[in-house]
Amino acid sequence: MLQISKLYQSRNDWRKKAVERADEIREYRKTTERHKATIAKLKQELKELKQQLNQEEIKKNVIK
Repeated sequence: MLQISKLYQSRNDWRKKAVERADEIREYRKTTERHKATIAKLKQELKELKQQLNQEEIKKNVIK
Protein backbone atom coordinates (compact mmCIF):
# COMPACT_ATOMS: atom_id res chain seq x y z
CA MET A 1 0.00 0.00 0.00
CA LEU A 2 2.90 2.32 0.74
CA GLN A 3 4.26 2.02 -2.79
CA ILE A 4 0.87 2.81 -4.28
CA SER A 5 0.55 5.96 -2.20
CA LYS A 6 4.05 7.00 -3.31
CA LEU A 7 2.99 6.39 -6.90
CA TYR A 8 -0.14 8.52 -6.46
CA GLN A 9 1.85 11.26 -4.76
CA SER A 10 4.45 11.22 -7.50
CA ARG A 11 1.77 11.35 -10.19
CA ASN A 12 0.00 14.21 -8.44
CA ASP A 13 3.26 16.13 -8.14
CA TRP A 14 3.96 15.58 -11.83
CA ARG A 15 0.44 16.66 -12.75
CA LYS A 16 0.70 19.80 -10.60
CA LYS A 17 4.01 20.77 -12.20
CA ALA A 18 2.58 20.15 -15.67
CA VAL A 19 -0.42 22.37 -14.97
CA GLU A 20 1.78 25.15 -13.58
CA ARG A 21 4.09 24.90 -16.59
CA ALA A 22 1.12 25.05 -18.97
CA ASP A 23 -0.25 28.10 -17.14
CA GLU A 24 3.09 29.87 -17.40
CA ILE A 25 3.38 29.08 -21.10
CA ARG A 26 -0.19 30.25 -21.72
CA GLU A 27 0.44 33.52 -19.88
CA TYR A 28 3.68 34.03 -21.81
CA ARG A 29 1.85 33.56 -25.11
CA LYS A 30 -0.85 36.03 -24.10
CA THR A 31 1.65 38.72 -23.11
CA THR A 32 3.67 38.10 -26.27
CA GLU A 33 0.56 38.53 -28.40
CA ARG A 34 -0.34 41.74 -26.55
CA HIS A 35 3.16 43.08 -27.09
CA LYS A 36 3.09 42.16 -30.78
CA ALA A 37 -0.25 43.92 -31.19
CA THR A 38 1.07 47.02 -29.44
CA ILE A 39 4.19 47.05 -31.62
CA ALA A 40 2.10 46.69 -34.78
CA LYS A 41 -0.17 49.54 -33.68
CA LEU A 42 2.79 51.82 -32.93
CA LYS A 43 4.43 50.97 -36.26
CA GLN A 44 1.21 51.86 -38.07
CA GLU A 45 0.96 55.17 -36.20
CA LEU A 46 4.58 55.95 -37.05
CA LYS A 47 3.94 55.19 -40.71
CA GLU A 48 0.90 57.50 -40.74
CA LEU A 49 2.81 60.29 -39.01
CA LYS A 50 5.66 60.01 -41.53
CA GLN A 51 3.15 60.23 -44.37
CA GLN A 52 1.58 63.34 -42.82
CA LEU A 53 5.00 64.90 -42.41
CA ASN A 54 5.90 64.18 -46.03
CA GLN A 55 2.62 65.70 -47.21
CA GLU A 56 3.22 68.85 -45.18
CA GLU A 57 6.76 69.15 -46.56
CA ILE A 58 5.42 68.78 -50.10
CA LYS A 59 2.85 71.52 -49.43
CA LYS A 60 5.57 73.84 -48.08
CA ASN A 61 7.71 73.20 -51.14
CA VAL A 62 4.80 73.89 -53.48
CA ILE A 63 3.96 77.16 -51.71
CA LYS A 64 7.56 78.41 -52.00
